[in-house]
Amino acid sequence: MIRLSDVRKVYRTRSGDNVVLDGVGLELRRGERLGVLGRNGAGKSTMVRLISGAERPTSGRIERHMSVSWPLAFGGAFQPTLSGIDNVRFISRIYAQDFQRNLSFVADFSELGPYLHEPVRSYSSGMRARLAFAISMIIEFDCFLIDEIGAVGDARFHDRCNHELFGKRGDRAMVLISHDPGYLRDHCNRYALLHGGRLTLLDDFDEAYGRFREVIGLSAAPVVDQAAAVDRTALIEVAQHRALGDDRFRLLVREGDWHRDAGEWAVAEQRYATALALHPYQRSYWVQLGHAAKEGGHFARAELAYRTACAMGEPAADVVEHLRFVMARGGDDPAAWPIHPYYKGKSAEQVPGRPDVEALAWLLWKGVMPDDAEAAALLRRCTSCDALAAVMVAEPQFAAPHPHLHSANGLPHPEAIRILALSHLPYAEAYDLIARMADEPAWPLAAAAGAFADWPAFQKALNG
Repeated sequence: MIRLSDVRKVYRTRSGDNVVLDGVGLELRRGERLGVLGRNGAGKSTMVRLISGAERPTSGRIERHMSVSWPLAFGGAFQPTLSGIDNVRFISRIYAQDFQRNLSFVADFSELGPYLHEPVRSYSSGMRARLAFAISMIIEFDCFLIDEIGAVGDARFHDRCNHELFGKRGDRAMVLISHDPGYLRDHCNRYALLHGGRLTLLDDFDEAYGRFREVIGLSAAPVVDQAAAVDRTALIEVAQHRALGDDRFRLLVREGDWHRDAGEWAVAEQRYATALALHPYQRSYWVQLGHAAKEGGHFARAELAYRTACAMGEPAADVVEHLRFVMARGGDDPAAWPIHPYYKGKSAEQVPGRPDVEALAWLLWKGVMPDDAEAAALLRRCTSCDALAAVMVAEPQFAAPHPHLHSANGLPHPEAIRILALSHLPYAEAYDLIARMADEPAWPLAAAAGAFADWPAFQKALNG
């Protein structure tokens, strides 16, 4: 058994004490596999290091009545200046193991061949992953501590790792940490939520996962980062990093992946769409959204997603076949409407995507959003945001006396509105104006603030 009693861990920092764990209690027996959920920085890896003995608690007690592994992670439990073989020899000596037997296992499992003779620092990340896991399996511990070990490797290697760990060693105790809740669902029989320094133990995955969703605040507003959102190019270039650093985005796309793998295309599409509402300039998941829409038979929506992915910088060569397929299935000639690849320039000159259509519809069409087919038709015709705005201002919706529909239709991502129309204003002033647009017609406010003053096609259409 492993027992944690009132464990507290505090790190001293220049700004004061950082309490990571505060009175954590836990008992883990052989055969129990505990999956720990928690947002970034919650203290999951700290707890694993404390259980392993790599760190000591500030107070409280940790009892180990079984052998415990080092934290298994693909960062690697090895010395990078030594060769793979020398790392196996080093670990074998520490644990008084048969070096030749261990080397035979590592060579067979890792499939590194002659690279085992090379320094580990020369390995690719995939090669390091193979070596790290193989070395971790040569010692038969009673309890394995697993920190993000399911996150790297191709499908075949992943399956071999799962067989070694959960098949051959399924009777051991385990503590698992992963950013993929589905990985914990598949391999654990107990669950815990670590939040605010406190550990809540639960037996049901759905209950644990539900609490985790609440903790990370999936109902919160889209992320707005004043430092990063200088212009549209900057917004696109930082979108990948910002999105994958957001627990809400990462969790939603993981859910989308689960439902995609299960063939539940409508639910997968909804999860991807919700994630992209938080970070609409994250290009790779526009592709996944397109795939889900395609499989669900929503070809115009899939075309929108594929064109948006390319507008945000996804390589056109990776998308074009899918785009041609959905256009053909929708009854259109793909050759007549080629894809418009990403262009890095002024916002007015960049290729538009779905977030730009929605932002401009909010500003110019009194919140009346085009349907999928209309939006796809706009993206087909327009190679720049300026051209898109010019086409939209020339449409009947611009002058039509629609009622004020903003509140009913919801606000597009505020950064998309600011970048397109109000980037010339100070940041705080632009967002104050956007907030007013939730209650007043948007275009008069934007026009009075000088929106699109340097967009030539738009100005020509507006005045002509």
